[in-house]
Amino acid sequence: MNQHKESMITDLNKTRLQKLIAASGYCSRREAEKLIQQGKVRINGQVAPLGSLATSADLITINNQPLDLEPPQLVYILLNKPPKTITTARDPQKRTTVVDLIDTSLRIVPVGRLDYDTTGALLLTNDLKLVNQLTHPKYEIQRIYRARLDAPLTRRELIQINKGILVNGKISHQLVQQVDQKSYLVTLHVGSYHHVKLLFAHFERKVLTLKRIQYANLTIQNLPIGAYRPLKLKELKDLKFLVRQQEARLQTKEQPTHEK
Repeated sequence: MNQHKESMITDLNKTRLQKLIAASGYCSRREAEKLIQQGKVRINGQVAPLGSLATSADLITINNQPLDLEPPQLVYILLNKPPKTITTARDPQKRTTVVDLIDTSLRIVPVGRLDYDTTGALLLTNDLKLVNQLTHPKYEIQRIYRARLDAPLTRRELIQINKGILVNGKISHQLVQQVDQKSYLVTLHVGSYHHVKLLFAHFERKVLTLKRIQYANLTIQNLPIGAYRPLKLKELKDLKFLVRQQEARLQTKEQPTHEK
């Protein structure tokens, strides 16, 4: 094989640097882009500009430390999030994060967010492809919350909230079911900042406690507050099957219709 052909094959095998870094589990692609822009990433000793291409054969360093490009072992952890914890991997204010609660050396991230005082089901993983799928609004992943209010909704308000109301500038559709005098189950398929609290604030009700009891097919049944466990094989298979179902739905939706 001549040198020109070898060069072409090498170029075809190259990948964008930020994608390689993210695939290694070091950080997200967006965080990798920031590191590159800050001049903290080198390829074979040379500072790499954003847009650089590399292969697994290259020596990539971040802050002068070599990057291990071996794909990490994928882990999937279900946490019953306690209150007064931040749903992020790192907090500049040094508050306790949900990642701090997990005993692992792997770089994991939470899937989506729960508010500081909200408790309940939270998935953490280093499977960034799955994270992106589960958190994208188009996948419409189901979330079920239990909310306790300072005062009950009237019958008319309960009917109105189930017809759909404006939240964060968009019409929000949900199923709200009364459990007891002041407690409600709220089923959503999209989520935004303070979503459940804003639903009830629309009717001048305050949410006193909020717990997510289910995320997709994952429940916190028999999982104490603050405890965590790896996903069971069936749970993981069912979760990925759910994602595939949503992908199939989206593909069908995007197909052009032909009028007769």
